[in-house]
Amino acid sequence: MVVAYIPEGLPVAVTLVLSIVAKRMYKQKILVKSLATVETFNTVSIIATDKTGTLTMNQMTITAILWGRMGEYLVPIHVNEDKTVETEERATNSSRPSFTVKSESNTMNDLVLGACLCNNATKQSSSSDNEDGSENPAMETNHEESSEHTTKLVGDAADVALYRLCQDTLAINIEHVRVVNPRINAVPFNSKNKFMLTANLLEKTEMNTNENVLITLKGAPDFILSRCSTYRDDQSNSEMPITTEFKESIQRRQEKLGRSGYRVIAMVQQIISKDKYDANINEYKKAKKEERLTSDEPDLNGLPHNQYCFIGECQFHLFLPDIMHHTIGMFSLLDPARPEVPGAVLKAFQAQIRVAMVTGDHPITAAAIAKKVNILSQEISINGGIDTFRIEQDNEKGQTLAYLMRNTTIPLETHVIGELTTNVEATCMKTLDMSANVANKKKRRNMKPNICKRILKRIQFYFKDPNEVKIAEKLEIIPYGVVVTGGDIPSMDDYMWDWVLSHKELVFARTSPEQKLRIVMELSKRGEVVAVTGDGTNDAPALKQADLGVAMAAGTDVAKEAGDMILLDNNFSSIIKAIETGRLLSDNLKKVAIYLLPGGIPLSSIFFTYSHYGTDPYIAKISDDLLLIRQKGQCIYYVALCIMQFFNLLSSRTRYVSFFSHNPLFGNARNLTIPCGILFSTSVGLVLTLIPWFNSVFKTHPVPVRFVCPAIGFGAALFLFDE
Repeated sequence: MVVAYIPEGLPVAVTLVLSIVAKRMYKQKILVKSLATVETFNTVSIIATDKTGTLTMNQMTITAILWGRMGEYLVPIHVNEDKTVETEERATNSSRPSFTVKSESNTMNDLVLGACLCNNATKQSSSSDNEDGSENPAMETNHEESSEHTTKLVGDAADVALYRLCQDTLAINIEHVRVVNPRINAVPFNSKNKFMLTANLLEKTEMNTNENVLITLKGAPDFILSRCSTYRDDQSNSEMPITTEFKESIQRRQEKLGRSGYRVIAMVQQIISKDKYDANINEYKKAKKEERLTSDEPDLNGLPHNQYCFIGECQFHLFLPDIMHHTIGMFSLLDPARPEVPGAVLKAFQAQIRVAMVTGDHPITAAAIAKKVNILSQEISINGGIDTFRIEQDNEKGQTLAYLMRNTTIPLETHVIGELTTNVEATCMKTLDMSANVANKKKRRNMKPNICKRILKRIQFYFKDPNEVKIAEKLEIIPYGVVVTGGDIPSMDDYMWDWVLSHKELVFARTSPEQKLRIVMELSKRGEVVAVTGDGTNDAPALKQADLGVAMAAGTDVAKEAGDMILLDNNFSSIIKAIETGRLLSDNLKKVAIYLLPGGIPLSSIFFTYSHYGTDPYIAKISDDLLLIRQKGQCIYYVALCIMQFFNLLSSRTRYVSFFSHNPLFGNARNLTIPCGILFSTSVGLVLTLIPWFNSVFKTHPVPVRFVCPAIGFGAALFLFDE
């Protein structure tokens, strides 16, 4: 690194260091959009990260299909010769065309058809390698194609998993199924609604000559269950009303899967006549034109909102009078965690950086994945505990209560939302603080500020940022974990936020992009330096609000534009590597300053000082005065300065360990640039001072040895003192 030996060289040194670090980060699959962003890595105190694709591999696999009270099909890992499905171009003995599943349950057949139709995954032909040499983790590759071109499944990870289930495991011709059952309406999945809805025109068969429409709803089980009023018993094949006991049995089955880290998707179906479908669509268009639609429910493009029938234990369907087939079911998906993530999370904790998971999954599933990747560590779970809270409405008093609990069973406190905590000690302390503030205000009102305070106040008035937000002091971290559901976030007051964000380990489940933004704002409000990850368009506000927005390479263009950096491999461990590199940058910048400042001469500050006080600055010497300069004394000074800087360089290179354990000559810390640079500088000094021709050109003079020895002695003494 070549820099000037004056303070004006520091900006050059800083820019070079930032550029080198940015280039190193790019090799670590991190694209930094500006050099100023590199400095932020050193100060990050908490990382709010997504789960799917960042902590996990984003390669979901269907592990089981569940229906009814006892219906279950465990998906084999490898497809053997005795397939469970026969592929047919056209079925003559079923109203569901193009395939026949060898199963005793019709619900299983209906679920497979729904997986084919309520699915946005598609095949895409492309070259075997991307431009950057990496593959998109959201795509699955079929290597049966030629070496030059491969077929990839493009779409959401869950849709890709369902596609592979039907195509590979069950040997169904999905493209043919989609052609003979064309889609006529759809509501795509989004992180806010957490469901997908499609309407397909069914193919006419010998058993079904009418023109019917199949409506398929796929999404989070809790969303679908809230819209179900009846269910179909798989044994008696009759409809039964949903009871509290039945709901609890569904929740227990879902929680059992969630504790093992499985993601659960529920599916319901309904067949209605084409005439009834057209009537519903016309009524929807008319209501939309007259602006009679309410914003309480999501816009389903004229498709029904509720009156769903739950057919089986974890299966759902839509019930209307002219239903021909009922289908409900549940798919369990496994998205394995990245093998390097648990170690990266532990590194973050060792660096005093908290990691918060922000996901849209069920709280139980989110907690299970968090334990696998060490966001909820075993030490906290065993020695401390996992805190939760439940918000309920007290109808008698008209208050909203928050019940704080540890390990879901131990009550901690009951807090009234929007009011002071019921803890007597905290209430008294706050009352004392309020009384002290009132007394201080009265005292200040009776005292007239002196002229110095008034001048200082006036200066602060002109230089203060009008948009400055008052940042609270950082919270004291408690050794516990907490799991928060997104539905409770809108009801949380400042006290609840203080309690939640004071936990060492944080998991936010069932969150929307708006709630993700709220989490980032509350963390920033409490003095945290927040890094947040995001890949969707709706994540852009949170990426922009965070101190360090990390966009994914597989994300949308809006997210990439809003982020401060782009994660090229969508891997959480790369963020930890970036923080390590950022802290190395900070340490190197300190070394640069330590090395440069002792040998710097702030010439600009001298001129500024004289002109600032209204006096004439130094004037340039005339040519006659140059003869009076003692060339010998100048050379002695600069040679001594160079020798001292040699020892300063060796001392500042290792700020925390000994030079002899981190020497530049041999070992893991070898850096031959340093001894080569010292030899080169020494050679230049000898040439300029000892060769007569250079003496006449550069006005130098040989330096006697007696003036060199003191510089070596003082430099060695300072070096030994530093050791």
